[in-house]
Amino acid sequence: MPTLTTDNKHVVPAADSADNANMRDVIGNKSDTESGNSIYALVNTLNDHIHTEAKVYPTLANGVEVLGGAAWTLGDFVEIVPADTIAAPFDIHYINIEALSVAEVYEIVLYAVSTEIGRIRVAKDAIQAGLNSKPITTPIIPANTQIRAKSASESGADTATISLSYHTY
Repeated sequence: MPTLTTDNKHVVPAADSADNANMRDVIGNKSDTESGNSIYALVNTLNDHIHTEAKVYPTLANGVEVLGGAAWTLGDFVEIVPADTIAAPFDIHYINIEALSVAEVYEIVLYAVSTEIGRIRVAKDAIQAGLNSKPITTPIIPANTQIRAKSASESGADTATISLSYHTY
């Protein structure tokens, strides 16, 4: 519900209003968050996306090993980030490739619980090239969401050890 300012001349929309009835609803409220769709909410989200500190999961620990299925068949789900671990909305910027079991092409898929949120392809050659951080774009994921992964490779039954780089909002 919009409220009047102290001068009773300007109506201020509620935070994250979806009314879209007047220009003020489109411009937004200074309290709008990544959940809003006003211009202010979008700029606020973009600012947070660019300027909040990068984080890594798992942190101060080895990455998580993800086993592929048969040739070009995704393996079983492997939990990367347990539920109730990242306590703010977040998005993932990189999949850090820490190890690949053999020299070939891999595909790694990330899931928010069971919904696909992004995938990358990476190749390893005989001298370990290909082990680095690969950019990925995911939607903003609700706080406390479990992140899981599956992988596949050319010959099958190969492993990719990964960690994630992310930002919170």
